[in-house]
Amino acid sequence: MKKLIPAVLLTLIATAAMAMAPSFAEVDTNKDGAISASEAEAVGISQELFSKADADHSGTLNMDEFKNLTVQDK
Repeated sequence: MKKLIPAVLLTLIATAAMAMAPSFAEVDTNKDGAISASEAEAVGISQELFSKADADHSGTLNMDEFKNLTVQDK
């Protein structure tokens, strides 16, 4: 039982954090269809995480890369 409580709490915290994650449209503040490193940084995405998510090495995140980033965080 003692091991179950921390696991349940961690799950609840992670779920709440993802529920509060901004949408692609909210992060793409200049509405160019891509998320720049500065737009990502403005919502708390680290440069390291941004670089890992940028699968095509374009310097921006497209919708699929952003979705993969948010799914991996779960």
